Amino acid sequence: MKNARRCRPRGPCGAGMSLFALAVVLALVSPAALAEGPQRIPATEAAHHVGEVARVCGHVASAAYFGSVKGGPTFLNLERPYPDQAFTVVIWGQNRSRFESPPERLFDGKSICVAGRIETYRGRPQIEVTDPDQIEITTPAGGGEELVEAERMLVKALLSSLGYDANYGTGEWDEGTAEAAVAFQEKEGLPTTGDPDPETLRALAGAVERVPEGERTMIIRLLLFEIVRRLE
Repeated sequence: MKNARRCRPRGPCGAGMSLFALAVVLALVSPAALAEGPQRIPATEAAHHVGEVARVCGHVASAAYFGSVKGGPTFLNLERPYPDQAFTVVIWGQNRSRFESPPERLFDGKSICVAGRIETYRGRPQIEVTDPDQIEITTPAGGGEELVEAERMLVKALLSSLGYDANYGTGEWDEGTAEAAVAFQEKEGLPTTGDPDPETLRALAGAVERVPEGERTMIIRLLLFEIVRRLE
């Protein structure tokens, strides 16, 4: 190749080519694309991307933990409940302890994105999760924002009095409160949203008679004192 120029390492020619290549990359790949990482695809289209590393997103329609089955798997079924799920997230028992709370409770009813390599099992696309960072909850956090602070404190006090620790000393709908709400919802057979939605509030109203009389008095006082504090 007579016409080919020789570029000395670290010389002007080599530097020029590197800058040109970098300019091409920066022109073709936007900062947003670089930050997003793997391609995001809906759970219903995951079957067309088997073998790819991607972020599969969808709604957890059902979730279950099988502790007595070999490997102790947890299954999160996206878009439709088992056995008609569009996609499955698999978490083996050896990785359950890495999650802040049981995955079947933490993610049930939520919208999530899960990152990893898409595989198939019995014709269904799935991703095996070994690290909690692979799963991102994308459901907007309700956080009880539709309630005023005194109402949140009332709901939290009721949950706590029923045996679900919701830290009722504040009106913040924090992670611990959401977990308490999920536990109550699960016990009552409600969708596990972790939020004070109408179904949950109706169930709490029906459960008031189970609150000991002394604690009911305490809750009323707490609510009244919070209203006084807000008015002063």
